Amino acid sequence: MPKNTLYKIATDKRERLLREAARMFAERGLNQTDMAALAARAGIAKGSLYNYFDSKEELYLYVCRDGLERSRQAVYGTMDPAWDVYRQVDHIFRNGAAFVADHPEYLILYTNVASAGMTRFSEQLSREVENYTADHLKQVLQRDMAAGIVRDDLDVNLAAFAINSIYIVFMTSLVPGHFQIRLREYLEITGELDPPVVTTLIDRTTAMIHRMLRPIRAEERPQTLRRGGAS
Repeated sequence: MPKNTLYKIATDKRERLLREAARMFAERGLNQTDMAALAARAGIAKGSLYNYFDSKEELYLYVCRDGLERSRQAVYGTMDPAWDVYRQVDHIFRNGAAFVADHPEYLILYTNVASAGMTRFSEQLSREVENYTADHLKQVLQRDMAAGIVRDDLDVNLAAFAINSIYIVFMTSLVPGHFQIRLREYLEITGELDPPVVTTLIDRTTAMIHRMLRPIRAEERPQTLRRGGAS
């Protein structure tokens, strides 16, 4: 945790420090980030950083946690928990894409935690974020299955994992780099990933997830299922 002095400085100064720290950590990684350079970009003295954090590692961990919380608020903060899973999935993808467009540095920090040498950070951060999203998706799927609007043969845990995995890969693919190349290759995208293109991709992706979740009509079930599994 940061020192109490962090919360005593002006809000705009604190926000500038956290913003520039997130950007520099995303650009250079933890090891290559220089505290003096960060202080200069944030417009503060290098010594001031150590008035707020004991170490660069502590600052890094705080910035990652701060980014995860900002992302969570952007995605879930305006979502009505009473919405069905279909509307929630749409909301999650659209708000997530908007957040990544404005703050790609936080998405980069999230993916970097999984890289080699970052185990000490991933063990602290991963459970915090994954527990929340996993529990939320499972609860919504179970609720809507009981209500009859989600297929009754759904493996809830696997479906929640699949939805979140698609979400993570989709969001990562919006940031230039390896995953964006994969997106372009698989979906044969040659132009810019501008807002209209991203919106169309979200429409296609969420429609696929919806089809995965919707109840199967009797006439659509395979013959073996219609006969109670008899061959």
